[in-house]
Amino acid sequence: MAFRSSFLLAALGGVALGSVSLLLNGVLPGDSSRLVNSGAIWVVGAFAAGAVLRDGGWRTWLAGTAVLVGAVAGFYGSLVVFEHRAVSPAVVTGPAGWALVGLAAGPLFATAGAWWRDERRARRVAALCLLGGVFVAEGAYLLASHRPLGEALLVSVAGALVPPVLGRGARDRLYGLIGLVPAAVAGFGGYLVLDAVLDVAFTRAG
Repeated sequence: MAFRSSFLLAALGGVALGSVSLLLNGVLPGDSSRLVNSGAIWVVGAFAAGAVLRDGGWRTWLAGTAVLVGAVAGFYGSLVVFEHRAVSPAVVTGPAGWALVGLAAGPLFATAGAWWRDERRARRVAALCLLGGVFVAEGAYLLASHRPLGEALLVSVAGALVPPVLGRGARDRLYGLIGLVPAAVAGFGGYLVLDAVLDVAFTRAG
């Protein structure tokens, strides 16, 4: 029963996250709106779910997935309800495609959240690198995509702050900052792959 309640809360939290990110998009001033229109910010929800459950097993994976799939539902649902916009039925380019991304990212970042509370330093540092790295990677991707410099810097700085803010001690913070580099490089590669897949999908859909 406790897990069912946690799973339901994770899903509802995800729906709220997706809805709020849409409603705040364009409301925040200047480049700060990037923080609510960011794929990286959604994975924080999965990370938080993992940190709450802590077990690092299948329950954590399901909760992280529920958050991200719920966020997709909340985002597109709010798009229809509040902005009266049609949603693409295409599998890859529409909500189903982003839900598939959530199925892959949810367990990963939820596990990172569980590891962040682990007693083993290696796991805690890996969690910091993964969470911070996805923000820095998104910042690099925005820069490569010729987005405003302010947006790229804002997201990158948010990622760089993860180890100092969430690190348990001085060593965790230091190792986390060092590990941001390879984590961000790997994340940047992931963004490029995802971008290529979506580009092909949109081309075929057109």
